[in-house]
Amino acid sequence: MNLEKICDEIMDSDNDITLVAVSYRTEFHFKEREGIKSLQTREEIEKSLADASLRWVTRRSHRTLGEPLYAMAKYEKAKRITASLGRYGIILCSVLPNSDAEQIANKLINLVKKHHIS
Repeated sequence: MNLEKICDEIMDSDNDITLVAVSYRTEFHFKEREGIKSLQTREEIEKSLADASLRWVTRRSHRTLGEPLYAMAKYEKAKRITASLGRYGIILCSVLPNSDAEQIANKLINLVKKHHIS
């Protein structure tokens, strides 16, 4: 799986996306929007991905609600969207605080479906 290509495609899908980080099995890749000051170091991004993966496993355990599609959190300086990259991966996406995060989350889901990742 080409994680760099997936990051590029996600980043290109919306100008409000400031960071995309993707992990799949043991691979990891991230991309930040040029010209925007980074809010996290590489190590913090990797830790965020690991934490998001653990939370995603917990969300998947609530079977009566169905499969989770995405999760969002709003922080002072950004909104964060988490979505599944198939069964063994996770997408973490930071967007501008005033963006339409739900619309961006739907783009992420459609991208994953387009690539037939399961």
